[in-house]
Amino acid sequence: MVMKIFFAGSIRGGGNYQGMYREILGFLKTYGDILSEHQEYDSAPDNQGLTGDAAIYARDTGWIRDADVLIAEVSQPSCGVGYEIAYAESRGIPVLALYYRGATHPISAMIAGNRSITTIIYDSIDHLISLLRNELDP
Repeated sequence: MVMKIFFAGSIRGGGNYQGMYREILGFLKTYGDILSEHQEYDSAPDNQGLTGDAAIYARDTGWIRDADVLIAEVSQPSCGVGYEIAYAESRGIPVLALYYRGATHPISAMIAGNRSITTIIYDSIDHLISLLRNELDP
């Protein structure tokens, strides 16, 4: 069975991390289907007649419900990513939170202090890939 992965990262406020997100997504594709790869800033495909932010909400919560795991890059603070993590946690979906040690913002205590979230702190993409392999390999 192919793993279904929801990847969360700050979109509207995380422009500095877009290159990192692409590298992470490229690696995660080797482990399964990325449900949330199609991420746009201000629009989303129509979902049950919804458009704009309502469509993004409906699309993303649907993808999270279908996911086997939610992997969130949390180096850039984001209300949306925090919401997605809490939504997944409330549904019993495992959460991996990725935090770049060189980030300009400290990791949220709500993530770092939550024992039901696996937090991975990394120094580089190569370091992260090694740590993710340890988490995702059977």
